[in-house]
Amino acid sequence: MENIEAIIARLEKLEFHVKLLAESLNHTENPTASLVVDFDWSSADLNCAHDIFEMFDNMMREEVKINWYDFEKEFSEKLNISYQGLKSVVLAFYRNGQWSEVCHAYASSFGNSVSLELKSIAQGKIL
Repeated sequence: MENIEAIIARLEKLEFHVKLLAESLNHTENPTASLVVDFDWSSADLNCAHDIFEMFDNMMREEVKINWYDFEKEFSEKLNISYQGLKSVVLAFYRNGQWSEVCHAYASSFGNSVSLELKSIAQGKIL
């Protein structure tokens, strides 16, 4: 069995390789993969994000009035994602063609105060 120092050295090398691979990801062509690497998400974290989007998608389909602060709160509480980070999540899913209606509704909820990052989504443009 390998000693702890050798295992740590191998893990550090793997982390370095993954970091280099992540830097080579094109966030436009691979938005979800890029997001997962940037946020250091696990498969469970990505599934949690999908679950949050699905919950709000269902609310929209049921025509429930949505308080988009609750959307932000879900990401904050479950994935420790700030408002700034959430913009990246919304952009990644939108660019990947996932949860587009939720992304559009969230971006549009800001009215004339929509951030520059989300403006194209609010206007219904594909990035």
